[in-house]
Amino acid sequence: MSRYQNDLAWLLQSSDLLALSRRHSTAELVSRMSLRGAFDYKETHRLGVYFEQLWQHLTAHCDSLEVTAHNLQVIIDNHTFGEFDSILYDKVFDCSIHCELAVKFYLQVGQGDNLSDWVGPNLRDRFDSKYHRLFSHQMKLSDDLAIKDWLRQQDIYIDEKKVLTRGRLFYPLESFIEEDFAYPKEVNSKHLKGFWTTWQDFAHLQLSSDIEWFLLPKTYWLSDVTDEEKAELKVIDKKTFLIHGHNERYPFQKIQQVVGMRGAVEVMRGFIVTEDWLEKAEARVLQPS
Repeated sequence: MSRYQNDLAWLLQSSDLLALSRRHSTAELVSRMSLRGAFDYKETHRLGVYFEQLWQHLTAHCDSLEVTAHNLQVIIDNHTFGEFDSILYDKVFDCSIHCELAVKFYLQVGQGDNLSDWVGPNLRDRFDSKYHRLFSHQMKLSDDLAIKDWLRQQDIYIDEKKVLTRGRLFYPLESFIEEDFAYPKEVNSKHLKGFWTTWQDFAHLQLSSDIEWFLLPKTYWLSDVTDEEKAELKVIDKKTFLIHGHNERYPFQKIQQVVGMRGAVEVMRGFIVTEDWLEKAEARVLQPS
């Protein structure tokens, strides 16, 4: 299977990142979708846009759903109020559904119990800010009377609102190894997990195991890496650590996602961070929301 097909399957089969009520969950919708048709990939450097493309493909090829709109911007009197990620008509339950999409990756820098303890790899994104915007703004767009009237003029009526969340949480390496996971109550207990550590500590992890490590570009952040795909990835050579040793002299001077393979099977994946990134991440966790 191609990377696209694997990512489509990943969207269908992986657990929600958030713990959602039955009313907000897309699980029933997703259960009716299948891998059909050729995926029409449009070049993008943004993982969120690619994730939307996967969803759009699956909904377009689901017989029990009819696509009303994707990425519908709400512009009233030259003012942009927001955007509906996806509006579908459900033929089974005869209703119109507004679906918001989110694919997110967060690293635990604080204690872990609160959403504010988790930051994105680019440091701009913090879990609590995303969660608040998702449920306080994006999901409530159609509740606004002006927007409701604007939708009505286009013969669109929203009956239900749902959220599709995918992604992974990355725990400090020691917590990951010991399976000591502290995560917020808003997170699904079955969420995907990874680790994070510094480059210097990663050197010890690499030298003490038989796992083969590769750098992961963003296009590989979703589904598991296959044996065939290893040839397309950059190997992190153990000799590099033996020669350079310390983080200051290591050639990859930025945060990177990596994957560990044992033979043909992906064993684990994680983020390797710099000391500078960690210092800024700790400050980001302490910032007011």
